[in-house]
Amino acid sequence: MPRPIDILEKSKGKRIFIKLKNGVEVTGILQAFDLHLNIWIEEGEERKDDKVVKFGSMLVRGDTIIYIAPIL
Repeated sequence: MPRPIDILEKSKGKRIFIKLKNGVEVTGILQAFDLHLNIWIEEGEERKDDKVVKFGSMLVRGDTIIYIAPIL
């Protein structure tokens, strides 16, 4: 049975969805992560209140994350 960290490892180079504690939703291409679940993504987009802000590279701090899901 795969561990959650294994699923993240398989998602490198693929688009992921991140839900944050403050209600913000982030999508982007997973580049790297650490054991604290700090997430580095490229082509990042932040959505909140129907507003979209585009970023190139983003670092999402692990303690702000509710969940992460690969986008299929």
